[in-house]
Amino acid sequence: MADAMVTARMSSEKKEAGNRIFEQLGTNASQAVNRLYDYVIEKRQLPFPEEHVQKQYTQEEIARAMAWADSLRMDHPNRFANMTLKEVKRERLIARGLMEPGDA
Repeated sequence: MADAMVTARMSSEKKEAGNRIFEQLGTNASQAVNRLYDYVIEKRQLPFPEEHVQKQYTQEEIARAMAWADSLRMDHPNRFANMTLKEVKRERLIARGLMEPGDA
């Protein structure tokens, strides 16, 4: 079977630091990636905790959050509420000094 290449993006600093540690551990990036793939194929899961697992909220938690949001007072209505997207962008450019009030 022919070999295939796997490509990953990371900072050059991370790559260099990782390669130094791989060398100290007596391996290299190709061997580490191959072992990762072997693990995933065999176990059908990642060998480290999932960082981006979305929490499942209960109906009670959702109801409490909605009640809290509904209880917030709007003393100062959003000044952009009645503007078009183009008008909002124009106002933001003026606020940043990138456009003059009289510019079209």
